[in-house]
Amino acid sequence: MPFREVGSLADLVQQFREGIARLQQAESLQDVMNDSLGRGLLAGAVGLLMLALLLLSPGAPAEKSELDKKLQGKPKPPPRGYTRAEVAAHNTEEDLWLILCNRHRGNKYKVYDVTSYFEHHPGGDAILTNAGGDCTEGFHGIQHPPTVYDLVEEYCIGWLED
Repeated sequence: MPFREVGSLADLVQQFREGIARLQQAESLQDVMNDSLGRGLLAGAVGLLMLALLLLSPGAPAEKSELDKKLQGKPKPPPRGYTRAEVAAHNTEEDLWLILCNRHRGNKYKVYDVTSYFEHHPGGDAILTNAGGDCTEGFHGIQHPPTVYDLVEEYCIGWLED
């Protein structure tokens, strides 16, 4: 059944309720497909499913940057404690360490060597704002998606001692 012209939000809500009532009485998928609201809801559900599959599927491996290629052979040191002074010495894009209290991972201050990530950082040079220092406040800003809390852990090289 096609939608009739809508004069107000109340009319739209009433049409939607009528459409849902029709769909609840549908006896087959064909009945749902014959209803314009049913087709719209199914198309939306299929679209959301495809979007979820796209977002959750692993992408093609990204081409490694020159810096990544240089660091590839460099073994990751075993985790250990670092002082703020030690971390502060690593404050350039060629040698970039950060202190971070990842509130989603135990509320402990950890040290991260994000040198190889610098070129991939979606926020560009913003990652340098607290280079060699505590970036907790900026890290937990609204600009970061929830996946960043897991991503950052691969760069963890130890914990803060002081």
